[in-house]
Amino acid sequence: MDRKVLGGWIRLLIPLAAILVIKVCSSIFVYQRLSILGNFYTPWMQTWSGVGPSQPWLYLYSGQDTGFYVAIAREWYKYPMYVFFPAYPTLIMLLGRFIGDLWLSAFIISFTLGLACIPLLQLVAENYMGKLEAAATTILCSTFPYIFLFTTISYTESLYLFSTLAAWLLHLKGRDTTSALAATISTLTKTYGVAIVIPVALSLIGKRMYRRLLNLTIPLAALLGWLIYLKNSTGDFLAFSTQQSYWMNLGVDFGYYEHYIRPFLKFNLWSLPQFHYLLPALIIFFGYLVFCTFKIDSKLGVYSLILYLALLYFSNFISMPRFFSFIFPVWLTAKIKSIPALTVAVAFFTINSLMLWYQFLMAVWVS
Repeated sequence: MDRKVLGGWIRLLIPLAAILVIKVCSSIFVYQRLSILGNFYTPWMQTWSGVGPSQPWLYLYSGQDTGFYVAIAREWYKYPMYVFFPAYPTLIMLLGRFIGDLWLSAFIISFTLGLACIPLLQLVAENYMGKLEAAATTILCSTFPYIFLFTTISYTESLYLFSTLAAWLLHLKGRDTTSALAATISTLTKTYGVAIVIPVALSLIGKRMYRRLLNLTIPLAALLGWLIYLKNSTGDFLAFSTQQSYWMNLGVDFGYYEHYIRPFLKFNLWSLPQFHYLLPALIIFFGYLVFCTFKIDSKLGVYSLILYLALLYFSNFISMPRFFSFIFPVWLTAKIKSIPALTVAVAFFTINSLMLWYQFLMAVWVS
């Protein structure tokens, strides 16, 4: 590839344009498949009858937790919505007031930031590999089914990935104040969003830039403010955790250790839950990738390991594929130099993304 292309900003447009084309074509395909009986339909049209999107095509990007985010933006918090952190619903509310449609607002924010993550990831990757490899890694990551789907639909993942990547990239560029602001958005987007301060802090300590550590009080203060708000609103600092009982009552199991390992160690053989045999393979695979991140950057390795173990212990294991996929440093281990291999991988990922998207819209819990 021409060095001028690789060296200029246009190199960032190549993966972005490729993913945009795939997203648009995929949207058209899924819409047509769900219109096979004549009119576009998803079960969410009945679930949200009267309060759902006014434009049918928005149901293509709305399902499951999207309804909770929009409900918070419309009416603010009530039980059991305190499990969702406030950054994404607040942005939906602010943009919604301007354009007059909360569902459209949710889509615009997620879809736009999902695309914005692509050049950010590429810029981060260029700090650890060549520009051509970084472009290939970016395309590979962006088409991975869980990343592809959840940076396309109206979910928090786009905002989380964007703010996390921005926080690390800005730190690499020495802009630690703006990095802390990006980390603050990440902190207020997901329960584990604050973890991005870990590699930043380790890096600053390693460089003996102790004064810059004060910048990290911004996201920590934001988290403390949210906890105080929860205490004042619900009487519980950890309402975001305790209100998970709502989903437990729906049959969602949290914590791989609590659900599988602990009963097994107690030899409670008559009450062991049904075992998901693919989970160990998933856990080992991502665990291996986390281990590999230490070879690339030890600070990101520590960040990835802490996040990996925390998600493994606390999160619901049905959602582990989604959560693990967004530990961004694991994708820095994927260096692809073969265009045919990348093409095959992207084709395989895209097909699986379509199946995952279809199931999501048909109310199958894939998230």
